[in-house]
Amino acid sequence: MTSVDDLRVTTLTRFCDGLGELIALEERADLPIKIRRVFAVSASPGVTRGKHAHKQLTQVMVCVYGRCVVVCDDGSKTKEFVLDKMDQSLIVPPGIWAEQIYSIEDTVLMVLCDFPYDEDDYIRDYKAFIAFRREQKS
Repeated sequence: MTSVDDLRVTTLTRFCDGLGELIALEERADLPIKIRRVFAVSASPGVTRGKHAHKQLTQVMVCVYGRCVVVCDDGSKTKEFVLDKMDQSLIVPPGIWAEQIYSIEDTVLMVLCDFPYDEDDYIRDYKAFIAFRREQKS
């Protein structure tokens, strides 16, 4: 089972010219997952979203605008990651509790997933998450 020590912010390929920047994500080159779902989330400064883990789904988080602090928890340790450039990504594997704290007005977090939406894959209760982690270790 993955721990928060295994998580890293990675740098995506960025193309710049006199007109601006382009970040392209390709399934095999940049992402370790097959993309099955993409969504974007925004919130007011100070709002915390997420507050759940997944049993099977992997998420790749990219802050396309603003600043988002992602707090990841493996049941024993927590670690914070700051996403504030659109060429940064954080891969959150299954079994990691994640909360996203929006820091700046109009922040937008894009999330790429390897499975379509399935409510049964979510662990929304922290005590149930801890039980899930214990069960996976044994």
